[in-house]
Amino acid sequence: MATNKDLLEKLDTISKKVCNQDIEQIKGDLKEIKEILLDPEDGLVVRINKNTYWRKAMTESETNFDVVKDDVKELKSFKHNVTKALWIVYTTLSGLIIKLIWGD
Repeated sequence: MATNKDLLEKLDTISKKVCNQDIEQIKGDLKEIKEILLDPEDGLVVRINKNTYWRKAMTESETNFDVVKDDVKELKSFKHNVTKALWIVYTTLSGLIIKLIWGD
């Protein structure tokens, strides 16, 4: 995997050779730089695209986490309301049963 340091070294080599007018060597160095940049496995462009992909994925997962958090709050609120309603129903049924057993 080529690093940024390798790329800078190649560019330095090119700038030195331009002064010496060694055109054939410059072509070779440019070819190497092109391979470093555009290598489909480990090229600089591929690494940048992977980095961008993971940043977008992290941002989306944070957004999804907020949505899940809101859903959990709504679910807890619903559970609380249902619990209250059930206590009212149980109390009312208990009162009716007691009235039927010991009623007037």
